[in-house]
Amino acid sequence: MADSLTINSSTYAGELALPYINAAILSGDTLAKGYVTLKEGVKFKAVLKKLSNNASLVQAASCDFSQAGDLQLNESILEVKDLKVNLELCKAEFARDWEAAQTGRGFINDVVPANFSDFLIGYAAAKVAENIEFTIWQGDTTAGSTYPGFNGFEKTVDVSATYYRAGWSAGTGSMTVTTIIENLNQVIDNLPVALIGSPSTKLYMNRQAAQFYRQAVAAEGYLQQFQASSDFNLQFNGYDIYVCPGMSNGTVIATQDTNMFVGVDANSDFAEVRVVDMSLTDASDNVRMAMRFRVGVQVGVLGDVVYCYND
Repeated sequence: MADSLTINSSTYAGELALPYINAAILSGDTLAKGYVTLKEGVKFKAVLKKLSNNASLVQAASCDFSQAGDLQLNESILEVKDLKVNLELCKAEFARDWEAAQTGRGFINDVVPANFSDFLIGYAAAKVAENIEFTIWQGDTTAGSTYPGFNGFEKTVDVSATYYRAGWSAGTGSMTVTTIIENLNQVIDNLPVALIGSPSTKLYMNRQAAQFYRQAVAAEGYLQQFQASSDFNLQFNGYDIYVCPGMSNGTVIATQDTNMFVGVDANSDFAEVRVVDMSLTDASDNVRMAMRFRVGVQVGVLGDVVYCYND
């Protein structure tokens, strides 16, 4: 079995790195479930365009040409940032899990990695996916930030250009199970005209807020959902609720899923996964793993966003 733990140091770049990088970037709930619009192959910047009109374009027919209404082209720039992951793992800490995997147990649908190297990459990719999920929402390039890779959605919409940006008015200003219904009503009451009644309008919140909502609904006995499954499709006033684990506690964002963009670059020459067995250089039992890729987020039209948070 010792031979099976031998790792041939290798590099996966460009298209060869794609399955590993995609697993690391796209496995979080926000991207895996299609809660936002994904832009792939963004090497540096992408221009996001959205058409809108400020008056009726339809008018009574006549022989003359007469302009009615205006089409406005709104543009924003989606910029991806160069990111890296550097990990050092001890093979001994994963040896038993790998040996158990050889029996076909402990893996979903008994899909076992082809070798120990892929087993370690899979472990690392899962941890990276979790970190990317949080960075997409809470990312902040300010020094000392917990997720410093790039500015996430919460940082992006926390500006005056957002249609409505405010702390909670209910209770003490922090979301609780007793205020969640009033909190969501505050969001709905402040939707811009373009979002009202649109099937593309979504309410984004994290698992804590979703649990508050389930508890509040259960207390009311709605559809007798006293023991509703966590997979129960959540809605509020006809708007789908998207549960995104990476969001901050007490935060709700209302906008259209076509207005939230995540750009990634996972298959260019920059994208890379390296696995280096350190036993050949320093006689340790460690494996070093390095990943490089690009990710960034942007909101198409800030005027189509409602952002509420714990005060």
